[in-house]
Amino acid sequence: MIEVRAMKLDIDSIKKGDKNALDLNFALDLNTIDYYGDIIDIISPVDANGKLYVIDDRLYMNLEIKTHMQVNCSRCLESFTYPFKSSINAEFVHENLSTDQTDESDEDIIYYQESTIDLDELIKENIIMNIPMKLVCDKSCQGLCSNCGIKLKDKSCDCSHTQSIDEDVDPRLAKLKELLEQD
Repeated sequence: MIEVRAMKLDIDSIKKGDKNALDLNFALDLNTIDYYGDIIDIISPVDANGKLYVIDDRLYMNLEIKTHMQVNCSRCLESFTYPFKSSINAEFVHENLSTDQTDESDEDIIYYQESTIDLDELIKENIIMNIPMKLVCDKSCQGLCSNCGIKLKDKSCDCSHTQSIDEDVDPRLAKLKELLEQD
């Protein structure tokens, strides 16, 4: 497997080549991804395996990506390693052909302006789009106590975790609660 810092594809040379398929097998070293101020730590190179196909002067890509990232649990805030796996299935279309021959609503179409495509950015976008909103270190993670803030995974606390339903209801919604109880 080839390990690279940046991966760019020359579309024109692939389309003009005599092969109709090109194997992709590389490891991309990303380290971190800055997602609007949130830093995602990529702790292992992104393994990418797939193929590029040229069919009737159109270019298609199927790519599987895998990596491990350091994230924080949404429940207990503890740091853990998350194994990430995703796939990219796309068609590359030159921007000049976008209005003539393609359906603009297709999400799997990637438009390019020049003859090269930056796979780094494509892989970063795929990672950002496919990270779950709430990551948990363990499905049975109980998180933090809402009263004292202790990690319930490590210790138990003396706080009352069983509140009555009446204490839990927002006073502004009490009338709605009464209506729902009538059914």
